[in-house]
Amino acid sequence: MFLPTRDESEDWLGVVIAVPEPWLSRISEARLALGDEAGASVPAHITIMPPLAVPIDQREAVFEHLALVAKRHHPFRVTVRGTGSFLPVSPVVFLSVEEGSRQCEDLADDVRSGPLQYDLRFPYHAHITLAQGLDEPQLETALALGQDFEATWMVPGFRLDRLDASGSYNSAALFDFSS
Repeated sequence: MFLPTRDESEDWLGVVIAVPEPWLSRISEARLALGDEAGASVPAHITIMPPLAVPIDQREAVFEHLALVAKRHHPFRVTVRGTGSFLPVSPVVFLSVEEGSRQCEDLADDVRSGPLQYDLRFPYHAHITLAQGLDEPQLETALALGQDFEATWMVPGFRLDRLDASGSYNSAALFDFSS
């Protein structure tokens, strides 16, 4: 996981869509079994905004911004099926978001404004990381392991996470969509 530099006046903040049980545990267990230790500290999620270094004194503006974003969106259905990869650009194997990817992209575009305006490092692609930073044989195993994976759920909102110095995700706030 890429973490931008930050100083003591900033927090790393990220916005995610949570993966519910039983898939959360299944994905985390698979990630650990593949040798990706991040499965223990980074709960499975669909990234809406990757971790950014945000000034702590902007925290209130971020909360207000995200509350307004949530009001502009509605619950939607997500179906995750099969695997893909960002190879050779990045050593990542992911579970593919089929249904709901457009809504994730619209949400990401909306979040990426106001106090959270930033330039993308890569084009946005809704996904759930299954393996990251492993060697090629492990990534090939991950591609095969997730090939038959399928999950569907309704997304009621999103979560703001604060990352600690080790890169572990800690929930800071939940934002429910308009119904």
